[in-house]
Amino acid sequence: MTSSGAATESALIDRIRPRLHHKLRPLFNESSRCLPILQSTCQQILNHVGPQSSAVSLARVISHDHGLTCKVLQVANSIAYSPQQTIVSIPHAVSWLGLDTVRSLVAAAHLVEQLQHWPVRQQEFRTLIAKSLISATYASELGVAIGYPQPGQLFTGTLLYSIGDLAIAYEDPDLFLALQTISKKTKRPSECALEETRLIGVPRLTLAQALAHMWKLPDELIELFRHAEELPMGRWNSEFQTYRGIVVGSIRLVEELTGPAPRTACEEVKKTLQDGSGLSSALFTDLTIRAMDRGRQLIRSMGLSIDSSEEPIPPSTEPDATGSIPDPFPINNQPVGNEQAVVPPRDEPAAPIQTKPLETLLAFQNSLHAAKDLNSLLGACVQSLHQNAGFHRVGLALLNLNDSDLLVGRLVLGGNPPAPYLRSLSGSLSREHQFFLMVLKRVDPLLVPNFSDQKAETLKQDFLEVWKPTSAIVAPLRVGAKPIGLIYCDRSAGSQPVQPLDYQAFQLFFAQATLGINRLAGIL
Repeated sequence: MTSSGAATESALIDRIRPRLHHKLRPLFNESSRCLPILQSTCQQILNHVGPQSSAVSLARVISHDHGLTCKVLQVANSIAYSPQQTIVSIPHAVSWLGLDTVRSLVAAAHLVEQLQHWPVRQQEFRTLIAKSLISATYASELGVAIGYPQPGQLFTGTLLYSIGDLAIAYEDPDLFLALQTISKKTKRPSECALEETRLIGVPRLTLAQALAHMWKLPDELIELFRHAEELPMGRWNSEFQTYRGIVVGSIRLVEELTGPAPRTACEEVKKTLQDGSGLSSALFTDLTIRAMDRGRQLIRSMGLSIDSSEEPIPPSTEPDATGSIPDPFPINNQPVGNEQAVVPPRDEPAAPIQTKPLETLLAFQNSLHAAKDLNSLLGACVQSLHQNAGFHRVGLALLNLNDSDLLVGRLVLGGNPPAPYLRSLSGSLSREHQFFLMVLKRVDPLLVPNFSDQKAETLKQDFLEVWKPTSAIVAPLRVGAKPIGLIYCDRSAGSQPVQPLDYQAFQLFFAQATLGINRLAGIL
């Protein structure tokens, strides 16, 4: 630091120290327990995002740390980051995810590691770090979308923006919680700063600015702390305005999305970010969905969640669950198709696809063309597979809109009663449905001759107990290259196995359904 910079830091600290709440004054003492922990964390984060950090050096650092290796591979293999292939090596993960994303993962891991040093109330700190990571993901994605020269710088700035709050939380959790309450109840920055001054002696950002000086954080972040948190309105016209708009706007948006704020408040922040970035409504909406999804995969890999009451955001398991579907498909609040239990007769006739193939396919195509939205199209597909293709049981599960690690059972035909079958299809891909995760990476349907050949740990126990699968066909559903869910078909437990002839029939229906999905999406 230059002599003028050191003087500025000293003058700022000398000015605020007498006014600061006595419980926070140790933050500027060298003997403070908090100082070496957070200062070291900041330095490691900045080292990993600096120009000296190469793909080779990062891969080496990750490979020597088993825990970090697992985190990086988990994120790399999530649907949010890698929708069409399985990644098994760190060099492949680094090249696929990109240097900025991997740097961000390593930096985030350093921050999370420090949780073991926190004295009490770890959940509040874990939530703060989780929100910071999701905000940083938003900032990075927005930076990439508008061609910001260093999106990794946006991630780091957003992640480190909360370092002052973490320092306060370390010294006194009660003051931290009181400051959180102020920020939630008071929206105008000037009023918020006044309330914070009454509580801790100085505005929260002033304290963060002094700590940022002391810990030698980037100049643009220090400059950010020097200003009130009012978001710049209209189109951003300068580099700093863009930096400030993205960092503060991303933090504000995640705070609104994850809190009890009214929908209007969230829409206002979104509009400010969209106006500032100049992105179209469609592009901005797509970015918001992608950023939330990727942020959730990131915090999940770190063992964090946004709120202590969630694990995180479990899917609905009710029979009429309508889990979210990626835009541009509007979803209503009605179940897909008509959920019903149908038990096939013992001496069943040949399936219509075998006796009247042309008429059956023509009727199926007509039902797909008549579908006005994804709900009705998938309902028609499931009905046809059950009634016309000869499959006794058909299950449909879709990915959650904001968290593509979560599979949501949506429709079951041939399972009686439907609710347990739907619940067994729902759950986390990374923790419970690794087999389905592998299927979602495929493009073509998979014929499973014998489920006993699959590793038990890759299949959810509830799924095995409810469905009792022997052989089946499982196929990924895609909009373009993006997976949105899967279809499961079999001939019911204890019945004859699925044959190659069944696979050929399934492919006829599957090909038409895929065309219909992409037609609705405007891709075809």
